[in-house]
Amino acid sequence: MYRLSVGVTTGMGFETTDWIASHADTLGIDAIWIGEDIGAGQDTSVLASSMILRSTKVEVGTGIVPVTMHNIATIARMALTLHEISDGRFSLGIGIGGTQDLRKAGVRIRKPVTALRESTLCLRSLWEGQKVTAANDLFSLDRYSLRLGAPVRIPIFYGVRGPQMLTLAGELSDGVILSGPFDYIERAISIVREAAVNTGRDPAEVRVVVWVPTIPTFRGIKEKTAKRIVALVVADTPQAVVEMLSLDREKIRAIGAEVARGGPKSGAALVDDEILNAFSISGSKEHMVDQFQALHEIGADEVVLGPPFSGEWKIALAELATELRRRNE
Repeated sequence: MYRLSVGVTTGMGFETTDWIASHADTLGIDAIWIGEDIGAGQDTSVLASSMILRSTKVEVGTGIVPVTMHNIATIARMALTLHEISDGRFSLGIGIGGTQDLRKAGVRIRKPVTALRESTLCLRSLWEGQKVTAANDLFSLDRYSLRLGAPVRIPIFYGVRGPQMLTLAGELSDGVILSGPFDYIERAISIVREAAVNTGRDPAEVRVVVWVPTIPTFRGIKEKTAKRIVALVVADTPQAVVEMLSLDREKIRAIGAEVARGGPKSGAALVDDEILNAFSISGSKEHMVDQFQALHEIGADEVVLGPPFSGEWKIALAELATELRRRNE
């Protein structure tokens, strides 16, 4: 049996995110993950607090907050606050950020693996109540403390993709959020688990969350919407990940170049059925749940529904959740 979650982004309208939070308990959803659209939409921490207060059972997590765009002390305090108001239902997902978004923001990271490692160690030290002194390309702290009365334990998830980042996830994280074609996801899970074992950890300690675009065409979502989203996902795929795929690399490169030139809508024209099916899960609810089960069989502990949310998406969410529960009975 695996967990079923819903994924949203800060670029969505509040009506959509509020409905999901308000109905998550009734739908039987295990978690809600909030992806940050860098420089756009709602504030991640405010949206997370709203979703926590609108639900009573579900876990709420960021998927992800880019450490490249936020002060580390602010991230630590934000996570601490959400941990407290949720009574322990909050998980902090962090990462470097999407390739396209960082490029647009003019952000360049020389040593991303080191940056994520040091950010993780800093956060955990702060939550343990320590006074932290540290300096790198991302932050500088001088005996900074959160002045905690007692240590707190907040799960840290990594939204990462390349082999070195996946290895780091296996070594340090409480969980990893993966996205991409099935053959890549299977290889990525293997890397995470191997790294965990090599570090002396039980691989089961690292929760594997798989978040790929889910497109319930059985409830009216348009294919052109799906292709725009997939084009952006393809464009954000690092070269290290492309090298791990069995797909036509020239085709992937062309889509990335077109998105960089004219945006996702322009890149969508180059997304064919092979790319669409590789980077998303679509079709009937039975087929989609078959795909979720296939992900579980290769190592996923949790699958994430959405985005996109269009067509009769509310009905689609309910029907997918019902179908999954039926099979798990």
